[in-house]
Amino acid sequence: MEKELDIRSVLSTAFKGAGYEWQIKGVVDARKRLYTLSNDTKLLSKVFELVAFPVIFEAFAPYEVKIETEQRQTVYPDLTITLGQETPNKIAIDIKSTYRKDDATAGFTLGSYTAYMRPPFTKNIKYPYDEYVAHWVVGFIYSRVPGVIPQVLTVGDLDRVIAPIKDVEMVIQEKWRIASDRPGSGNTTNIGSVRRLTELRQGTGTFARLGPNGKEVFEDYWRNFDRTPPRKYANLDGYLAWRRENPA
Repeated sequence: MEKELDIRSVLSTAFKGAGYEWQIKGVVDARKRLYTLSNDTKLLSKVFELVAFPVIFEAFAPYEVKIETEQRQTVYPDLTITLGQETPNKIAIDIKSTYRKDDATAGFTLGSYTAYMRPPFTKNIKYPYDEYVAHWVVGFIYSRVPGVIPQVLTVGDLDRVIAPIKDVEMVIQEKWRIASDRPGSGNTTNIGSVRRLTELRQGTGTFARLGPNGKEVFEDYWRNFDRTPPRKYANLDGYLAWRRENPA
Protein backbone atom coordinates (compact mmCIF):
# COMPACT_ATOMS: atom_id res chain seq x y z
CA MET A 1 0.00 0.00 0.00
CA GLU A 2 2.79 2.40 0.92
CA LYS A 3 4.58 1.51 -2.34
CA GLU A 4 1.75 3.17 -4.24
CA LEU A 5 2.60 6.43 -2.47
CA ASP A 6 6.28 7.38 -2.31
CA ILE A 7 6.26 9.24 1.00
CA ARG A 8 9.81 10.55 0.78
CA SER A 9 9.35 11.82 -2.76
CA VAL A 10 6.02 13.50 -1.99
CA LEU A 11 7.37 15.28 1.09
CA SER A 12 10.75 16.21 -0.41
CA THR A 13 9.09 17.73 -3.47
CA ALA A 14 6.62 19.66 -1.33
CA PHE A 15 9.23 21.23 0.94
CA LYS A 16 11.52 22.10 -1.94
CA GLY A 17 8.59 23.71 -3.72
CA ALA A 18 7.66 25.70 -0.62
CA GLY A 19 11.02 27.47 -0.90
CA TYR A 20 11.45 28.07 2.82
CA GLU A 21 14.72 29.53 3.99
CA TRP A 22 13.70 28.88 7.61
CA GLN A 23 14.79 32.33 8.76
CA ILE A 24 12.41 32.12 11.70
CA LYS A 25 12.65 35.31 13.73
CA GLY A 26 9.63 35.68 15.98
CA VAL A 27 5.91 35.71 16.65
CA VAL A 28 3.62 38.63 15.86
CA ASP A 29 0.52 39.47 17.92
CA ALA A 30 -2.65 41.32 16.88
CA ARG A 31 -1.07 44.70 17.74
CA LYS A 32 1.88 43.94 15.41
CA ARG A 33 4.31 43.49 18.25
CA LEU A 34 7.13 41.15 17.34
CA TYR A 35 8.29 38.74 20.03
CA THR A 36 11.67 37.54 18.85
CA LEU A 37 12.75 33.94 19.43
CA SER A 38 15.61 32.45 21.38
CA ASN A 39 17.23 29.17 20.42
CA ASP A 40 15.24 27.25 23.05
CA THR A 41 14.83 23.76 21.61
CA LYS A 42 11.26 23.16 22.82
CA LEU A 43 10.06 26.44 21.41
CA LEU A 44 11.76 25.85 18.07
CA SER A 45 10.36 22.34 17.79
CA LYS A 46 6.84 23.76 17.99
CA VAL A 47 7.66 26.43 15.40
CA PHE A 48 8.90 23.77 12.98
CA GLU A 49 5.66 21.85 13.49
CA LEU A 50 3.51 24.91 12.81
CA VAL A 51 5.38 25.79 9.64
CA ALA A 52 5.62 22.19 8.37
CA PHE A 53 1.98 21.17 8.81
CA PRO A 54 0.53 23.27 5.94
CA VAL A 55 3.23 22.01 3.58
CA ILE A 56 2.48 18.39 4.43
CA PHE A 57 -1.27 18.88 4.08
CA GLU A 58 -0.81 20.48 0.67
CA ALA A 59 1.60 17.72 -0.37
CA PHE A 60 -1.01 15.01 0.11
CA ALA A 61 -3.97 17.03 -1.19
CA PRO A 62 -3.82 15.41 -4.68
CA TYR A 63 -4.06 11.91 -3.21
CA GLU A 64 -7.09 10.06 -1.88
CA VAL A 65 -5.94 9.98 1.72
CA LYS A 66 -7.19 11.18 5.07
CA ILE A 67 -4.84 13.28 7.20
CA GLU A 68 -5.36 13.78 10.92
CA THR A 69 -3.37 15.85 13.39
CA GLU A 70 -2.90 14.99 17.06
CA GLN A 71 -3.65 17.75 19.56
CA ARG A 72 -2.68 15.85 22.72
CA GLN A 73 0.91 16.54 23.76
CA THR A 74 1.87 13.01 24.78
CA VAL A 75 0.10 11.08 22.01
CA TYR A 76 1.89 9.75 18.93
CA PRO A 77 2.15 10.62 16.04
CA ASP A 78 1.95 14.27 14.99
CA LEU A 79 0.13 13.29 11.78
CA THR A 80 -1.70 10.13 10.73
CA ILE A 81 -2.31 9.44 7.05
CA THR A 82 -4.94 6.82 6.27
CA LEU A 83 -4.77 5.00 2.94
CA GLY A 84 -7.89 3.14 1.90
CA GLN A 85 -9.96 0.81 4.08
CA GLU A 86 -7.96 -2.38 4.56
CA THR A 87 -5.67 -2.42 7.60
CA PRO A 88 -2.82 -1.88 8.17
CA ASN A 89 -3.63 1.29 6.29
CA LYS A 90 -2.03 4.14 8.24
CA ILE A 91 1.25 6.01 8.02
CA ALA A 92 2.65 7.92 10.97
CA ILE A 93 4.56 11.15 10.44
CA ASP A 94 6.44 12.74 13.34
CA ILE A 95 8.11 16.12 13.04
CA LYS A 96 11.41 16.34 14.88
CA SER A 97 14.08 19.00 15.25
CA THR A 98 17.54 19.15 16.75
CA TYR A 99 20.68 21.24 16.60
CA ARG A 100 24.09 20.20 15.36
CA LYS A 101 26.54 19.29 18.08
CA ASP A 102 29.39 19.92 15.62
CA ASP A 103 29.92 19.72 11.87
CA ALA A 104 29.32 15.96 11.79
CA THR A 105 26.84 15.04 14.53
CA ALA A 106 23.29 15.67 15.73
CA GLY A 107 20.59 13.47 17.21
CA PHE A 108 16.84 13.05 17.55
CA THR A 109 14.70 11.30 20.11
CA LEU A 110 12.31 8.97 18.33
CA GLY A 111 9.48 8.30 20.75
CA SER A 112 8.90 6.05 23.72
CA TYR A 113 9.85 2.39 23.75
CA THR A 114 7.59 1.61 26.75
CA ALA A 115 4.25 2.80 25.33
CA TYR A 116 2.57 1.95 22.02
CA MET A 117 5.30 -0.41 20.79
CA ARG A 118 4.37 -2.89 23.53
CA PRO A 119 1.18 -4.85 24.21
CA PRO A 120 -1.62 -3.88 24.06
CA PHE A 121 -0.12 -1.48 21.45
CA THR A 122 -2.60 1.28 22.27
CA LYS A 123 -0.87 3.40 24.93
CA ASN A 124 -0.28 7.05 23.93
CA ILE A 125 -0.98 6.47 20.23
CA LYS A 126 -3.84 7.75 18.08
CA TYR A 127 -4.65 4.35 16.61
CA PRO A 128 -3.39 0.88 17.57
CA TYR A 129 0.23 0.39 16.57
CA ASP A 130 -0.55 -2.55 14.30
CA GLU A 131 -2.76 -0.35 12.11
CA TYR A 132 0.31 1.59 10.98
CA VAL A 133 2.21 0.24 8.00
CA ALA A 134 5.10 2.72 8.32
CA HIS A 135 6.50 5.37 10.66
CA TRP A 136 8.23 8.38 9.10
CA VAL A 137 10.30 11.18 10.59
CA VAL A 138 10.46 14.64 9.05
CA GLY A 139 13.55 15.92 10.81
CA PHE A 140 14.97 19.44 10.88
CA ILE A 141 18.63 19.92 11.77
CA TYR A 142 19.93 23.41 12.43
CA SER A 143 22.85 25.32 13.88
CA ARG A 144 22.37 27.68 16.80
CA VAL A 145 23.25 31.35 16.53
CA PRO A 146 24.97 32.39 19.77
CA GLY A 147 24.10 35.55 21.69
CA VAL A 148 20.52 35.97 20.47
CA ILE A 149 18.40 37.54 23.23
CA PRO A 150 14.57 37.62 23.07
CA GLN A 151 13.10 41.10 22.61
CA VAL A 152 9.74 42.75 22.03
CA LEU A 153 9.90 44.91 18.89
CA THR A 154 7.60 45.92 16.05
CA VAL A 155 7.08 44.35 12.65
CA GLY A 156 8.99 47.29 11.18
CA ASP A 157 12.09 46.08 13.01
CA LEU A 158 12.01 42.67 11.34
CA ASP A 159 14.94 43.24 8.99
CA ARG A 160 17.32 43.95 11.84
CA VAL A 161 16.27 40.95 13.92
CA ILE A 162 18.81 38.11 13.96
CA ALA A 163 17.28 34.65 13.58
CA PRO A 164 18.31 32.28 16.40
CA ILE A 165 19.06 29.43 13.98
CA LYS A 166 20.79 28.98 10.62
CA ASP A 167 21.77 26.34 8.06
CA VAL A 168 18.57 24.34 8.39
CA GLU A 169 18.46 21.02 6.57
CA MET A 170 15.83 18.29 6.43
CA VAL A 171 16.00 14.53 6.67
CA ILE A 172 12.99 12.43 5.69
CA GLN A 173 13.45 8.83 6.77
CA GLU A 174 11.55 5.89 8.20
CA LYS A 175 12.10 5.82 11.95
CA TRP A 176 13.74 2.41 12.08
CA ARG A 177 16.29 3.44 9.46
CA ILE A 178 17.75 6.20 11.64
CA ALA A 179 17.26 4.56 15.05
CA SER A 180 20.20 3.53 17.21
CA ASP A 181 20.37 0.77 19.81
CA ARG A 182 20.57 3.17 22.76
CA PRO A 183 18.01 5.35 24.56
CA GLY A 184 17.79 9.07 23.92
CA SER A 185 19.21 11.77 26.16
CA GLY A 186 18.73 11.82 29.92
CA ASN A 187 16.77 9.24 31.85
CA THR A 188 13.77 9.20 29.51
CA THR A 189 12.38 6.09 27.84
CA ASN A 190 12.87 7.53 24.37
CA ILE A 191 14.60 5.75 21.53
CA GLY A 192 17.72 7.57 20.40
CA SER A 193 18.69 8.12 16.79
CA VAL A 194 22.11 7.58 15.33
CA ARG A 195 24.20 10.74 15.55
CA ARG A 196 26.35 10.92 12.46
CA LEU A 197 24.83 13.37 10.00
CA THR A 198 25.75 11.12 7.09
CA GLU A 199 23.74 8.25 8.63
CA LEU A 200 20.75 10.48 9.30
CA ARG A 201 20.80 11.81 5.74
CA GLN A 202 21.20 8.42 4.14
CA GLY A 203 19.03 6.36 6.49
CA THR A 204 21.88 4.01 7.35
CA GLY A 205 21.33 3.67 11.09
CA THR A 206 22.03 0.74 13.39
CA PHE A 207 19.09 -1.41 12.27
CA ALA A 208 19.18 -0.38 8.62
CA ARG A 209 22.54 -2.15 8.36
CA LEU A 210 20.74 -5.45 8.92
CA GLY A 211 19.01 -5.21 5.57
CA PRO A 212 15.39 -6.22 4.94
CA ASN A 213 14.98 -7.66 8.46
CA GLY A 214 16.07 -4.43 10.12
CA LYS A 215 12.56 -3.12 10.79
CA GLU A 216 11.48 -6.34 12.51
CA VAL A 217 14.65 -6.43 14.62
CA PHE A 218 14.21 -2.76 15.55
CA GLU A 219 10.71 -3.38 16.89
CA ASP A 220 11.66 -6.56 18.76
CA TYR A 221 14.77 -4.91 20.22
CA TRP A 222 12.89 -1.98 21.72
CA ARG A 223 9.90 -4.03 22.86
CA ASN A 224 12.21 -6.12 25.01
CA PHE A 225 14.64 -3.39 26.11
CA ASP A 226 14.55 -3.00 29.89
CA ARG A 227 13.79 0.44 31.22
CA THR A 228 16.37 0.30 34.02
CA PRO A 229 19.57 -1.66 34.69
CA PRO A 230 20.38 -4.46 34.98
CA ARG A 231 19.23 -4.98 31.40
CA LYS A 232 19.07 -8.17 29.38
CA TYR A 233 21.19 -6.36 26.80
CA ALA A 234 22.54 -2.87 26.18
CA ASN A 235 23.34 -2.92 22.46
CA LEU A 236 22.53 -4.75 19.25
CA ASP A 237 25.22 -7.39 19.69
CA GLY A 238 23.91 -8.17 23.16
CA TYR A 239 20.36 -8.38 21.83
CA LEU A 240 21.35 -10.82 19.07
CA ALA A 241 23.07 -13.04 21.63
CA TRP A 242 20.04 -12.85 23.95
CA ARG A 243 17.62 -13.64 21.13
CA ARG A 244 19.65 -16.70 20.10
CA GLU A 245 19.22 -18.02 23.63
CA ASN A 246 15.60 -16.91 23.79
CA PRO A 247 13.91 -17.57 20.42
CA ALA A 248 10.73 -15.62 19.84
